[in-house]
Amino acid sequence: MRRVILLSLCSVLACGLVVAVALAQEEAQGEPTAETPTEAQADAPEPSAADRARRAKVLARVGDETITIGAVEDAINEQSPFLRIRYRDPAQLREFVESMIRFELLARAAERAEIGEHDEVKRVVSQNAVQQLIRRDFDERITPESIPEETVRAYYDSHPDEFSRDERRRAAHIQVASREEATRLLEQAREADARAFRTLARDHSLDPETRLRGGDLRYFDSEGAPRNERDPRVDEAIAAAAFAIEEVGGVAPEPVQVGERWSIVKLTGRRPPEHRSFEQAGPTIRLRVWRETRQQELEDFVAQLRERAGVEVNYDLLRPIRLDPPEREDEATDTHAEGAANAPAPPPAVPGSPTDENP
Repeated sequence: MRRVILLSLCSVLACGLVVAVALAQEEAQGEPTAETPTEAQADAPEPSAADRARRAKVLARVGDETITIGAVEDAINEQSPFLRIRYRDPAQLREFVESMIRFELLARAAERAEIGEHDEVKRVVSQNAVQQLIRRDFDERITPESIPEETVRAYYDSHPDEFSRDERRRAAHIQVASREEATRLLEQAREADARAFRTLARDHSLDPETRLRGGDLRYFDSEGAPRNERDPRVDEAIAAAAFAIEEVGGVAPEPVQVGERWSIVKLTGRRPPEHRSFEQAGPTIRLRVWRETRQQELEDFVAQLRERAGVEVNYDLLRPIRLDPPEREDEATDTHAEGAANAPAPPPAVPGSPTDENP
């Protein structure tokens, strides 16, 4: 426990150091600019000999380690202008330098205690090293802007269904066993509002797929194809009846035969045709292609490393793995907050996988 506390303390102080230095530098150099540090460094001229000498001046010594003016400036300039402006106060600037000193003292104490040899520290160092490798070899090289325009255009041309959509309609139905029963319910269905129609469906419909949701068939096209793969296909006769209804809320004038049963169909929604031009879809496509390109190159790189290393895995050995039981009985059933108590913890996530939302 003492090791964990010390590591946590070092981590907190390190974070405080970065923030403090950033703010302190703003105090030393005056008003912040809207320019980012990277842009400023790219446009700045080579420092003069006098400026190099100024930056090399030792501000503080901690044993054989030194903190220079340049080190403080660099740490501050990595922060946003909104942070840097807070360090116009000389007291905050001094506090930032004190944070640097405190961190260096604790780092030296951790080194004397050989904390760096602990598995927790080695794991954190390795994770940071992997993140830096990913950033250098992939993030800085493969960016959305690096995707050629012709690649974006090719994706748009080869996926027309993603950017053009026919009219879709939403309907609900009440399925019964005979035309006679459907005819008897038809008048009630015509007079019913949305809530009353759902009640009729729950009370009378024989369709187990839709009855509990009030007969809702969700959105579909004129041929009954659903909006997504999760929804079932709608019978073409019901789709045709829904597309023949003129107003949302209207009911088909006659019951619709579906196999040996009959359905009363009510139109509950309508979405007009949609077409997204290349100019409209281009930014979304670029992000998608960038994510796929970056991830594929990363996977290829890992595959090459795997082959060179001669990785061998025997997953059968996982079968008899033993897991500690939960300390409390309620932990075994709490599968939402912390995950299933009897399931093994997942391995650390491999850095470099960008979040892939559906654009």
